[in-house]
Amino acid sequence: MFVVFLVMFIVTAIISWSWVRGVDYMKKNHPDYKGEDFLNWDSDVTKMAGRDHWDEWDENTAHTEGEI
Repeated sequence: MFVVFLVMFIVTAIISWSWVRGVDYMKKNHPDYKGEDFLNWDSDVTKMAGRDHWDEWDENTAHTEGEI
């Protein structure tokens, strides 16, 4: 039983240490990032992904196996 708790503690410590390093990295290298683009359901995904050229992108086209 002690081994299970020890393994759980070690895994939790590694995850926590990695999380803190990631937060510290973002704070040092990207101080103006607010995280507002994460899961932003209100914005247009196609413009965020750089696919705002509608002449090259057609969302209404359905490709089926019969066309191949």
